[in-house]
Amino acid sequence: MNIDVPSTCGNAPRHQIITQILTAAYGKDLPVLERWFSPDIRWSIAGKEALTGFDAVREWVLATPEKLTVRFLSVLTHGSEGSADGQTYEHDKSVTHFSHVLKFASAGKSAKVKEIRSYFVNE
Repeated sequence: MNIDVPSTCGNAPRHQIITQILTAAYGKDLPVLERWFSPDIRWSIAGKEALTGFDAVREWVLATPEKLTVRFLSVLTHGSEGSADGQTYEHDKSVTHFSHVLKFASAGKSAKVKEIRSYFVNE
């Protein structure tokens, strides 16, 4: 899987954490997700039933199609929240635009993610 991150995304530790978490989700890297996600994480995906708990997230991540490329357009952080948007490209050449908003347990750089809100638009 190819990852394209803007050069400005390395300026803050939380930028790197957000790109690492989302790259792990797209790449099905469960140990990384387990390290960063609260056991009772809630992941809300627009138009779908929310995922509650790491087991539900694991199932969803494993069931999603493989990505050829993930391109981050922006990664933003403020306090205990952060977001990223961009596009994914699949092997069948389909493109999906995404936006993820992450809420961490605190503003500390080792805080776990307790909530994610995601939006996907297929091209």
